[in-house]
Amino acid sequence: MNGIIGRISAWKNGRGPVVGFFWLAGLLAPPSAAQAGETALQPHLAVYDLSLAGAEDRSGIISATGRMVIELDGSPCEGWTLNFRLVVQYGLQSGKGRLLDSRSNSWESGDGGELRYARRQYVDNSLQEETLLTARRGEGGTPGTIDRSKPQDAKFELPAGAVFPVLHQVGLNRAARAGERRNRAVIFDGAEDALAYDAIAFIGAEAPLRDYAGGIDGSGVAALASLRAWPVAVSYYKHGGSGEETPAYQVSFLLFDNGVAGDIKLDYGDFALAGKLSRLDFHEVKPCP
Repeated sequence: MNGIIGRISAWKNGRGPVVGFFWLAGLLAPPSAAQAGETALQPHLAVYDLSLAGAEDRSGIISATGRMVIELDGSPCEGWTLNFRLVVQYGLQSGKGRLLDSRSNSWESGDGGELRYARRQYVDNSLQEETLLTARRGEGGTPGTIDRSKPQDAKFELPAGAVFPVLHQVGLNRAARAGERRNRAVIFDGAEDALAYDAIAFIGAEAPLRDYAGGIDGSGVAALASLRAWPVAVSYYKHGGSGEETPAYQVSFLLFDNGVAGDIKLDYGDFALAGKLSRLDFHEVKPCP
């Protein structure tokens, strides 16, 4: 996911949240389009039912229910489109509820060189924030550029070596196949303007999947039993930090060999959400000419 997966910040003193999403994490450098084809990333739509996995008193959260939808389409030749929506109803200690609705769509070139990103965030059905930007990686290991047009015009520098989400997913699959257990990346998905993250990924041993597909609907479910899969945990740190701070958030998930993310846990320190894969539909694979 991410490809594909997530960042949500709790409310502080009852004020508005910050919501974003990383669609999973990957390797230090993106693969070429040819390598992406070797990995056979499967275009798909995945639906996750969300619930509260745990919360500390300081979070102010006592319950959470919602849904997350991730839709990937495209190919290494034409580029990848990624549509994402996260809707969560939070119950707070104050007795009030808060509804978060984050919607984004992006296009990433097949070679991983360009990202176009748009996002809208709603709180209690009221639009709170809108983002629109284009990011381009630099050539030869040099810094890239970020051109933002919403909420207002601004230009930022993309850190040298930073990579975008979709082909990270491809790289992470390749690492799992090769038996690698730890990877680092500088990752940028557009969710927080110029902010990039240092991502450290740990890949576990291949997981047995005999009974995994039980309770999941959709056209892609039958294929899961024949795929390889690995448990993955990723910790995200603000890029350029001291390296001694605690991660901003952590994500764990089951990574299938075709790039699909199974069950997910999003851990933000003082609270965590669990995402249960409930539906998986495959889209048509579009081969390169």
